[in-house]
Amino acid sequence: MFGKNIDYLFLRPYAHKRNIATEEELNRHANQISLQAIEAGGYRLQERIRRFEGLFPLDPNLRYLDMGCGTGELTIALAKLGCKYVTGVDIVPRNIVACQLHAEQLGVGNAVQFVCADLYDWAPAPKYDVLLSFDAFEHIDNPGCFLRKIVDIISPQGMVILAFGPLFHSPFGDHMGDFYRLQIPWRGILFSEKALLRIRRECFRPTDRAERFQEVVGGMNQMRYTEFLRYVNDAGWHFSFLSVNPFLKRLPLLYFVSNGLTRTPMIRDYFVHSIYAILHRGCDR
Repeated sequence: MFGKNIDYLFLRPYAHKRNIATEEELNRHANQISLQAIEAGGYRLQERIRRFEGLFPLDPNLRYLDMGCGTGELTIALAKLGCKYVTGVDIVPRNIVACQLHAEQLGVGNAVQFVCADLYDWAPAPKYDVLLSFDAFEHIDNPGCFLRKIVDIISPQGMVILAFGPLFHSPFGDHMGDFYRLQIPWRGILFSEKALLRIRRECFRPTDRAERFQEVVGGMNQMRYTEFLRYVNDAGWHFSFLSVNPFLKRLPLLYFVSNGLTRTPMIRDYFVHSIYAILHRGCDR
């Protein structure tokens, strides 16, 4: 807004260090997530399933791929719902270590496998029927390339199920709320990237030396909603379901206002917080 130095001086008093941790500390504590927290993933999955309005497939004969599985809460929840062939993939090694431990502890090790891999270097066989990506698509580097690449991973009649957000240009899309006392909306686009990342290093992740949002551990692709729509079209996918900001449905007036804002071309990128989408290859599905 005012340059990296003034932006830093303006924002720094609103930051705190209660959640500060080095990468070494995060790696060491990766397998200390409580089983109760992992099991709570079942409730989160059920909520996501409801938001797909009956179109989310649960079938023990389908092969599921959870891309960007994190610490495995939702991957394990799928197995506990009766899915027998589930693979979770994540690029962060400590996440896979935690996933494998929790799957064994919860007795679903036979139904779930976890792989530490970069999608662009990974070629699984056989192909999957359902690719899931929950809370991850806004972190994937080069999302347009991702949507083209997964054609090689999904069977011709398969589907892609996405639930992600907040998008970077939405009010709280910088994913930095964990170390601010005051949540200033549109912080990621109003203030200098260098100032924001300097505060992130000082108050949150001191060993993550990223100079750009795309370089932080876990990634942040800064994708806009309009770009997402274009990427889907360019990769040859079609929507069989698309819902924007579905969490607002419990607040009818806000949901009504949100629908108006997210359908207005000049401003919609700044109000699309989360997206729920189902993609397929054919247009006659």
